[in-house]
Amino acid sequence: MRKMIFSRKDMLLAFIGVLASMANPQPVEAADAARPNIIIVMADDMGFSDLGSYGGEIRTPAIDRLAKEGLRFSRFYNCAICGPSRAALMTGCYPWKVGQAPGANIFANLAGNCVTAFELLKAEGYRTCAVGRLDMIIGDNWHNPSQIARSVDRCLGSASGGPGNYFKEAKGTPWFRDGKRWKRPEGAYSTDVISGFVVDFIEEQAGSDQPFFIYVSHYAPHWPLQANEKDIAPYRQLYQGKDRKRTMQARLDRLIGDGLIAAGTTLPDSALYAKPAAGGYLEAQRMAIHAAMVDSIDRATADMMAALKKAGKLDNTLVLVLSDNGASSQMVFDKGRMVPDGVRPGSGETFLNHGPSVAAQSNTPFRNYKTSYYEGGIASPLVAWWPAGLKKPGRLSHRLSHIADIMPTCLELAGVSYPETFASRKLIAMDGKSFVASLRDQERDANESRLLPFAKALREGDWKLILENPAQPELYNLAKDRNEQENLSARYPERVRSMVTQFSKIGPQGIHMRRAGEK
Repeated sequence: MRKMIFSRKDMLLAFIGVLASMANPQPVEAADAARPNIIIVMADDMGFSDLGSYGGEIRTPAIDRLAKEGLRFSRFYNCAICGPSRAALMTGCYPWKVGQAPGANIFANLAGNCVTAFELLKAEGYRTCAVGRLDMIIGDNWHNPSQIARSVDRCLGSASGGPGNYFKEAKGTPWFRDGKRWKRPEGAYSTDVISGFVVDFIEEQAGSDQPFFIYVSHYAPHWPLQANEKDIAPYRQLYQGKDRKRTMQARLDRLIGDGLIAAGTTLPDSALYAKPAAGGYLEAQRMAIHAAMVDSIDRATADMMAALKKAGKLDNTLVLVLSDNGASSQMVFDKGRMVPDGVRPGSGETFLNHGPSVAAQSNTPFRNYKTSYYEGGIASPLVAWWPAGLKKPGRLSHRLSHIADIMPTCLELAGVSYPETFASRKLIAMDGKSFVASLRDQERDANESRLLPFAKALREGDWKLILENPAQPELYNLAKDRNEQENLSARYPERVRSMVTQFSKIGPQGIHMRRAGEK
């Protein structure tokens, strides 16, 4: 894998050139037009408003340009935590149906009743690549890299979950390349290692008419907070001495101005007054490092787009950018920990978490965090970009959408039918619904009363039932109250009962609820 070194200015100029060339796109071969290349860019623990195109002050020009030239979703949901989100993404099924039941091991293998996008697309002629977090990408044992290599043409990353360390291989997170143990280069930043592999794979496709499917599963900005000093420095200056509440309000104002959040939405007190990690220790540093990690994803995206241009694959490639869950308030191993004297915060020798206050800023304007089924845990940005197929670029989609919708969308675009059986497995039906119509500006009714179940919540149109405490269901009207401030369960007991009944039919088993009104 080649070592790629670019300045920020070089990357931005290259990316501007890529997009400028789209004014006179190259002709697309008929076979390619029917079967687009597909790239999924997944961030880990990135909040709803971290991207510039979703209100953030973090510099993400490459992704923001994709949003400007593409489509942004305002009501797109994940599954609150990594394993379930990845299971839904890869199978098109709700996670509790395919081996990711609430309370189960989030790193467990998928159940033998499903098939992944990688398996089906490879079987139907797509060249496939997975890089970064390799969770759930095959229906077999994804912890076994040799099995991954049988279903994925090229792969690089760890088959053991989280990042461990961004500058070196950490205990318990060995890296593998194409099914074989790989010595990760020490000192190289993980996001840049991922980027280099993706660029190499794309350049290998130059001259080929075979479509490809790439899953770019970033570790960033998941804890530990680690980034290169040159990336952190501008954000340290930005956040030092700046009032966090004003930063959050500025994010909300931009979201409202863009039509992603309804006018009149306010910031919840729980977010405004969220406690900082370790009593405020290194608070501005934590925000700066997190921002640098999100920035690194954007840099990798710019490299990827430049590679697509070089390979002649720019016009007929669908790029999707999203997050697996909301920002994390978890304080794993960090409570009271100090950075040793002489050690740079954010280096590979430190292990800092975000804490509630930094996570609340990332999730602006929503309530709560990763693992929660309030909006701060499950609302995600989704940017879609596809010059050859997306109609009326620059739009917003208000379609109620779920991460399980990505699988059926990919299959429809690839012309692949979902089978009843695969590799001797009897498959359950997919729960997701394709959003190809949204890409083509053919939505019949963006406000359709769709049912979306989560492990501890149910959304029906504008109504949302929260079952964080199943004995005390909460009801919110998200059309008027997206950050879930006014619990309407006492006012609408019949709706609560109806939604509890529906949840009991389509939600996960094992969520024990007292009937509404029962004492």
